[in-house]
Amino acid sequence: MIDAPLKAAVATLPDETREVVEYNRSDFSTAALSLLAADCIGDATMAIQVATALELAVRHEQLHADLMTRAVSRGHRPSAWVEFGDDRAVSAAEALLTLAFGQLGVSEVMILNAALLSVVDGYVQEAEMDERDDVDIAEYLGVAAAKHSALTACACELGALAAGASRSQAGHLGEFGDDVGLARKHVDDVLAIWGGAPVSGRPLYDDLAHRRRTLPVVAAINAGADVYAADASPRELAVLVERAGGRKWCEQQAELLLARALHHLRQAGPRARAADELFGLAREVTTARCAPARTPAPAVPSQSTAASREDRTPS
Repeated sequence: MIDAPLKAAVATLPDETREVVEYNRSDFSTAALSLLAADCIGDATMAIQVATALELAVRHEQLHADLMTRAVSRGHRPSAWVEFGDDRAVSAAEALLTLAFGQLGVSEVMILNAALLSVVDGYVQEAEMDERDDVDIAEYLGVAAAKHSALTACACELGALAAGASRSQAGHLGEFGDDVGLARKHVDDVLAIWGGAPVSGRPLYDDLAHRRRTLPVVAAINAGADVYAADASPRELAVLVERAGGRKWCEQQAELLLARALHHLRQAGPRARAADELFGLAREVTTARCAPARTPAPAVPSQSTAASREDRTPS
């Protein structure tokens, strides 16, 4: 549905910039969430421009994310900055953002801009936390939500509004997207350790090899594991994190978040068939991805997981 407007927008870019943009492809899941959210309310074709804008915004965010983390691969091939260099990747990211805003009306631009500012704030908070020795799981969940839920929430909210949703309906679908985004982050962090190249496109134990404080690691530390104090191999660290319950905790949180997302979806009063498709997509990009990499895991950490929007942990 967005193929023609996406190609038309990208075709307006200079050749060097267009080459980077066309190389850096996403899985279209965020655009699909937007279209299916619209279909839950009314006519999905009314959300084509919104979905196109979200696809452009996601590619913008991916380019910046890979640059900031120096991630060398995405989607089973080298990242755009590796292939084309930093300067061309930055230029392409900025061009994508301009194209995204060009697809939207003023009120829609404000909502997308707020989502992108949330992503930026998440990166700022993460950089500050990385300089500290203390690890607070509520803070990490807040940062994960800011970075990884904002665009999926925006996609669902704008898709619903484009199809004529009430503010209440759009709000519930936005919350649906928020929970799906955070559930996906939990799954991504699990797969970045235990998935391996066939599943995640990254080496086995990749985040542990780089000593990153991802959600399974933070959960294990909060459970009492001394994860990065010892001079252990990435494989040994993976065993330590799993024994402390970090993996199981993330997988359970993803399940709980998906259940909460379903509650918000039902509250929006959607059309049944479209709601089934939307929730099916949500499951496909979250918990269903754990199955190929799942092995028996130890017990969940004993720490409290109070249900509040502040700590982003579902009940």
